[in-house]
Amino acid sequence: MFNPLLENVRELSDDDLMERLNELQKKMTQASRAGMFNSISQMQTILAEYQEEMSRRHREAIDKGKDKYEELIDIKK
Repeated sequence: MFNPLLENVRELSDDDLMERLNELQKKMTQASRAGMFNSISQMQTILAEYQEEMSRRHREAIDKGKDKYEELIDIKK
């Protein structure tokens, strides 16, 4: 999903992204308790974008780590 009003999440630092994820989850909990279900669906769209960016960063870090360790480990069949 895409929210055109959301800033470019790729430009956020890891700490800022995590902070926004946590803050949005708190707001969603509050909105749920208050019965603001229309707002929750909009927040879920933004949350999905934050989570996708975090997943992309984790995959990228894993890929970089694989390259680093493949050179160190020589497995012969």
